[in-house]
Amino acid sequence: MKEFFATASVCALLISAPAWAQTAGVRTLEPPGAVQSPATGTPTLSEQDQAFVKEAGAGSLAEADLGKLAERKGATPATREFGRWMYTDHGIVANNWLKTILATQAQPFEPTLTTEQQQMHRKLEGLSGRGFDREYIQDQVADHEKTIPVFEKEAGTGQNPMIKSFAGNMIPVLRQHLAEAKALAGETGVAAGRATSTSESSGSSMQR
Repeated sequence: MKEFFATASVCALLISAPAWAQTAGVRTLEPPGAVQSPATGTPTLSEQDQAFVKEAGAGSLAEADLGKLAERKGATPATREFGRWMYTDHGIVANNWLKTILATQAQPFEPTLTTEQQQMHRKLEGLSGRGFDREYIQDQVADHEKTIPVFEKEAGTGQNPMIKSFAGNMIPVLRQHLAEAKALAGETGVAAGRATSTSESSGSSMQR
């Protein structure tokens, strides 16, 4: 079942992606209403779009990184499969899609992990067995609950049409990830209420 979900989510991304997002190396497209840099004439991004790209890129990089870790260290097939799913959707599809968007506008895309994300990797690297599964899945619930509003904001008020479209098309996939993570939280013994409470308190302190 989880393999089906993973395949379905990736297919949904690829189907919904416009042609420019599926063709590597295209650098001639320019979104309607793009702001031009006076010095170079190349499109620039608004502060909101830049902040979104940075956060979304780092988030997907972290999901892929921890997904590979879960594939290797997960105690159960379900956790390992969920990790593979995260690596595929975030590492192979989402960030490559975003990279293509930025390439069409001669914008750099070099996502890096935040200090917090690096700390989570080190924490999970030191765990094993059911302890690893519980901590990883709880983190996934909290992380997706914080991430979805970021994508919703960009899809609603972002300035760059291509990036807005990316954010909007990713939202259903992220919601699917969250639903599956919550289901796994029950299977691995994580108190769903605890995970939700933690994420809500973290999310409320962030300025969107």
